[in-house]
Amino acid sequence: MMMRTSRALLASAALALLAAAVLCASPASAAQETDFFGLRGSRHLLQAKKRGPSSTSSSTSKLLFPPLCNCERTARKSPFRLALDDTTSGTEPGLRRYCFRVDDIGTCDPTSKCCDGKQGVQKVEFDVVGGCKDSMRKVTVDGKQVPYEYNTNLNVLRVTGLGRTAEGADGTQICLFLSASAPCSRLNQLCTAGSGLCKYAIFNKDNDCCPCQRNAAGSRLFTTASKNVTTVNGLTRICFNVGLKDVCSQPKSKCCQFELYKMEFEVDGTCQDALAYTELNGVRKPPFFQTSPFPAIKVTNIDKALSAVEDTEVCLYLRPQCNSLKKLCAFHDGTCTVGLFNKPGTGPLNCCPLSSVSL
Repeated sequence: MMMRTSRALLASAALALLAAAVLCASPASAAQETDFFGLRGSRHLLQAKKRGPSSTSSSTSKLLFPPLCNCERTARKSPFRLALDDTTSGTEPGLRRYCFRVDDIGTCDPTSKCCDGKQGVQKVEFDVVGGCKDSMRKVTVDGKQVPYEYNTNLNVLRVTGLGRTAEGADGTQICLFLSASAPCSRLNQLCTAGSGLCKYAIFNKDNDCCPCQRNAAGSRLFTTASKNVTTVNGLTRICFNVGLKDVCSQPKSKCCQFELYKMEFEVDGTCQDALAYTELNGVRKPPFFQTSPFPAIKVTNIDKALSAVEDTEVCLYLRPQCNSLKKLCAFHDGTCTVGLFNKPGTGPLNCCPLSSVSL
């Protein structure tokens, strides 16, 4: 009897693992995912308490976004990005419309399959708040209404069946329509990243490429990582520089230029004790490591006008346990997502242009 029971348990476990493995290749219905995954992993939800309905999950396990997928998430290995398009977003009777544009930035890591010039765009996933499902009214792709999946267990909005080739993906427009009178009527309430940002993943047809990042409005400001990594009194010093583009990729964006107030790094929460201190243009600052609602290193009060922002240098002094970008940053692939912020309340919206940097 014990032998039969053990075999039955093994068989059940194998079936459950098989079901999890195929979820990315064939997106399951909400009911199917509830059967196998009754609780959603918390992931790093960049979610404030007052943004709208929250997830009902109580699980403390973490699922990397996009959840339950075995794919290449590193943004720099794919030429595709998703940008919020201010010119086509707007309002219409009873609705707020938020439109995203697929951009082919023309550069990526040539050693990756995701950069071989053959990978198109089949699906886009957004990291959303599960409790906002009833606020979503419709989704359009290039002006045509399409079906979508809003999974409240995994907190994912899926727009599937795009079928765009590598040559035809650039410029594809995906619009989300929210009820203007619903609890989640705005993008900063729908998406877990808040501040009008959405974490997204763009999938190819084989579902093994899923470049993942947070969208950001176009800006002239960007970040690079210095290759001059040094050791100072047993600490590893890694520095980052702010650059200024000659032109803005989205000229109509209200974030093309702004006064720089803060630099923020998306990091692993277990690295909190590794940050000894930071420097801003050679001036030492105390460590600011945020653990909730999401892990991040912050360097605030930079207060640089646009005319003085170029070559601003921020350095992190790190202890051995997290003394490289691969150890420190959230994706553990040698890259780090860095955001540049304006001062809240100083403009019509919160600006946060993102850069994916590596040494």
